[in-house]
Amino acid sequence: MRIVLLIIAILFFYSPELFAQKRVGGKMLKGYDVIYPFKNGRAKVIRGGKMGFIDMQGEEVIKPEFDNILPFEKGIARVENVGLLGLINEQGEILLDPIYDYIGTNKEGLVIVTRKNKKGLIKISGPSPENVEYLVDVRD
Repeated sequence: MRIVLLIIAILFFYSPELFAQKRVGGKMLKGYDVIYPFKNGRAKVIRGGKMGFIDMQGEEVIKPEFDNILPFEKGIARVENVGLLGLINEQGEILLDPIYDYIGTNKEGLVIVTRKNKKGLIKISGPSPENVEYLVDVRD
């Protein structure tokens, strides 16, 4: 029994990704630390402490490059990197770079942001980068 436990411990130590596998869309996914359950056709994944999303075929829709991704609302989600916030759409396109200290709730297409104690106002009329207009810009 001790030998079996020793072998498992050695395998885990030298190859932890062996235990972080999951079959998705008919193929075995490797290299993710965590694969969350699917919701609306996508699953949140974590690799190296960074979050992203895969689709039902196991393809990365949003590369794991964010410290945190909050739930999508109307096709847009807040993302966090190094304590700063930004916005992405469901395809992983960046609407607002993660440079803001605060991003308010999207109310009728208007979003209040703060950066370095300055307040800005952004109009977002849809979930694509072309639909972002800086009314009061606080980017440097």
